[in-house]
Amino acid sequence: MPQAMLDGATLGTCLTNLASRSPDCVARFPDTGAALTAAELDRASVGAAHAFLDAGIRPGDLVGVVVPAGPQVFTTLYGLWRIGAAVSVLPVAVGFGAAASAAQRLAALITDADIRKVVLDPSYAAIGQELLDILPSLSVVDAGVSMPGAAWRLPAVFEDDLAVVQFTSGSTDTPKGVMLPHRNMIAGLLACVVSGDLSTEDKLVQWVPTYHDMGLISLMSFFLNGCDVHLFSPTAFLRRPAQLLQYFAEVRGTAFASPNFIYEFLLDAVKPDLLRTLDLSNWRLAYNGAEPISAATIQRFTETLAPCGVRDNVMFPVYGMAEATLSVAYPEPGSVPRTVTIDRSQLGRSSLVRVVPELHPSAKTVVAVGKAVHGIDIRLVDSLGLPCGPGEVGQIQISGPPVTTGYYRAPEINAFDGPWLSTGDLGFQLEGDLFVLGRTEEVIVTADRHFFPDDIESVVRDIPGVYQRRCVAFPDRAQVGVIIEAGDAHTEHVRAEAERLLLSELNLDQVSVRVVRPRWITRTTSGKWQRALASRRLAAAAV
Repeated sequence: MPQAMLDGATLGTCLTNLASRSPDCVARFPDTGAALTAAELDRASVGAAHAFLDAGIRPGDLVGVVVPAGPQVFTTLYGLWRIGAAVSVLPVAVGFGAAASAAQRLAALITDADIRKVVLDPSYAAIGQELLDILPSLSVVDAGVSMPGAAWRLPAVFEDDLAVVQFTSGSTDTPKGVMLPHRNMIAGLLACVVSGDLSTEDKLVQWVPTYHDMGLISLMSFFLNGCDVHLFSPTAFLRRPAQLLQYFAEVRGTAFASPNFIYEFLLDAVKPDLLRTLDLSNWRLAYNGAEPISAATIQRFTETLAPCGVRDNVMFPVYGMAEATLSVAYPEPGSVPRTVTIDRSQLGRSSLVRVVPELHPSAKTVVAVGKAVHGIDIRLVDSLGLPCGPGEVGQIQISGPPVTTGYYRAPEINAFDGPWLSTGDLGFQLEGDLFVLGRTEEVIVTADRHFFPDDIESVVRDIPGVYQRRCVAFPDRAQVGVIIEAGDAHTEHVRAEAERLLLSELNLDQVSVRVVRPRWITRTTSGKWQRALASRRLAAAAV
């Protein structure tokens, strides 16, 4: 186990200790060329803390944070943590939407969480004005304000004080506010450090926004452990993904994190001519999580980037969730990703997994996400709450110091079974490795057979004419609902071919296939398909 530099009872003391031990550890922001060392952040966050107190923010307040990728995201967060306030980094959609629509989305979340104060970066001034028009009683504080000197005596902050309320992505229901006191946060950060085998030589290059748990926690775990971090804005990355890969090579990056679909997006954007110029041999960890992990993506990643020096053990399939601060299961760093081929039809009829050859007619390849990370325990239970044996599908439950204390202002939905939190995910274990199959709420039952959405989606997504392989499946009363994106010229062909393939490959005849325009299906802020929302939108359109 590596010697972790991350040390302290609260996030503020962790920063102070880092500034003492490794003052030149730096966060860089390639979009603007700005940089902030640990020592500079330690001083600046104290100034921000005084300014926040002067603006009326007090210990125990839950403060919404609307700040883009840049030094202000660090000074704002640590300034708030230093005064004992809890933070919720709020999502501003990537893209170029109007301030009014962005403010409406934020206002709904702010109202649901009963957030009374928001720290807003000056670059979002137009959104801030729209927010005040919607919520006149909201207190909006400028993130750019700092107060040198000790205008206030900073309050004591304790490890059981609430530090973060992380809203879940809302892939299957309304986003929930996961409560993470400082104690949980530090345990979760330490899990990332220890189980990722992080050292001060690691360099994280990141684009995932800090309103996502993968973005916030991965960033803090590397930085507070003395690693240099490089933070791109989501907009800059999505506009010019190949530029990030070039930058990664230039700074000799070792770590990068994204959902599975972003790796496909990145590989689509990289031209062969560019690949011949890149040296990515320092790359050590390509975290792949936040959505189902594709074995085909892993293979494509490895084969495409092999000429750049990327080894076959760089892709790092992981499992995590906001309720665990971030990380639940990791493979052994440096190990080649493990896949297993199981019988999809057997899975639909029984809770037992049957391993089959790759060429089996009902083959389904699943990717291992390793074992429980440092500080986390995992168990699988059946519908009666009894422990599952190897190869038996059950609900994944977790416990340990990084696990949330509950949901903010919603104790009635806490899914605890004693010390165990039910994740809502189904999976199985083989030879000690965990395999995640999908969400319990998304299982489709038809004619006494059970399907996971991706089992159905994988059959139709590669039909010629399907727009960027975009499709979702969901339960639709007594049948299976499938929505596929395609242009007008392909509508009838795609529908007919989907019905034919679902019958021939899955023996599904009770299917409703709808073809919609490109980009009709939405994702959550973390990239998960919003299948339930797509189903509701379709039903509303039919009324």
